[in-house]
Amino acid sequence: MKLRLPLNRSIGTGLAGLAAGLTREAADRLAEVKEKPVGSVHRARVALKRARSVLRLLEKAGAAWAIMPRYRLAGLGGRMSAVRENAVAAALARRLARRLRGRERQVVRLLVARKVPLAPPDPEQIRQTLLQESRELAAAPAPVIPSAQLRDLVRQSLGRAARRYDDAVQKPTLESVHDWRKAVIVLRDQAAFTAARWPAGAGAAHPLLVRLARQLGRRGDVALLVRRLQHLPVPITLEPARQRLNGRLQAQRDRITLAAMLRWLRLARRLTRLLGERKSTA
Repeated sequence: MKLRLPLNRSIGTGLAGLAAGLTREAADRLAEVKEKPVGSVHRARVALKRARSVLRLLEKAGAAWAIMPRYRLAGLGGRMSAVRENAVAAALARRLARRLRGRERQVVRLLVARKVPLAPPDPEQIRQTLLQESRELAAAPAPVIPSAQLRDLVRQSLGRAARRYDDAVQKPTLESVHDWRKAVIVLRDQAAFTAARWPAGAGAAHPLLVRLARQLGRRGDVALLVRRLQHLPVPITLEPARQRLNGRLQAQRDRITLAAMLRWLRLARRLTRLLGERKSTA
């Protein structure tokens, strides 16, 4: 579905409709899980993340009813996360194996050969739950949200992303960088939703955030491959090759992280100009 607030409806009604529609889209994607197990799960999780970004806006606007659906959708998405990680790790390993030779290639082939689930447990139960969530969201009362408040809510998300960046710089752990990436994705999605209502602000900021989120996504993919290799059982004769390969991948992960942080530094002032002064809410 289109990720834009319709101009012919109130902001609150449009946001509530987006949340319901995206949740329904996630359910529809899961209906394809038998034919497209990997792609359908990925698209369902993307739709759920976007729905949660909308619900966060509604929650911040005073719609208390949006709190629990946001947490429930997070739980449903979490039930599919292992499947998505398995698929991503397998695809990355296959591409990496084609570029390697010798024992390092043998290590990666062991990762490719691992049997991991590529479909979520009981996808039909998840789909039915999502359909029910979508119906409840469609029936929820839409709050009154003036345009000025909508812009302020997006500014708050900018402030949240900036604080997560500060946390990642001060204590650069896997978790802190991941939290920063999640905050950037929320801001990116909210900029997409509000672009039609605020073309000079959110509309101009959205493509900048798309590129940053994509860069952080590549970093997340490499970090996932590092974790899988660290826990991969290998014969003792392949252990030195595994350590060399993992060391190179960790260095690649860190280079991408640094490049993304430098990109944010360049973007931060411009985003603040486009979206306005960030607010200091958590």
